[in-house]
Amino acid sequence: MKPAPMPQTLKVGCHTYAVTRKAVKDSGECDFDGLRINVKPRLGRGKAKEILLHEILHACTYPAQTSKRLTDEEFVDATAPVLLGVIQDNPELLEYLRS
Repeated sequence: MKPAPMPQTLKVGCHTYAVTRKAVKDSGECDFDGLRINVKPRLGRGKAKEILLHEILHACTYPAQTSKRLTDEEFVDATAPVLLGVIQDNPELLEYLRS
């Protein structure tokens, strides 16, 4: 069976991020203002999945970033509903991560 492709868009909260394989400084980046997630093109499939998930977590946690330092519980409380929405709203993401 052919592996699922990396999704081209992802809904994170009320925003839709474009997902691209693009040369970036590190292995990946999340542009909150431009609503883009970029993953370096020359990564192996497993590493690309890890980096995509890493950048998705940045997008999920961005609303919780404040000048106040959050406790672990406050951070998880703020992040969990956004991450649940990502899982529910993007079935193609789970297909890609599983393949």
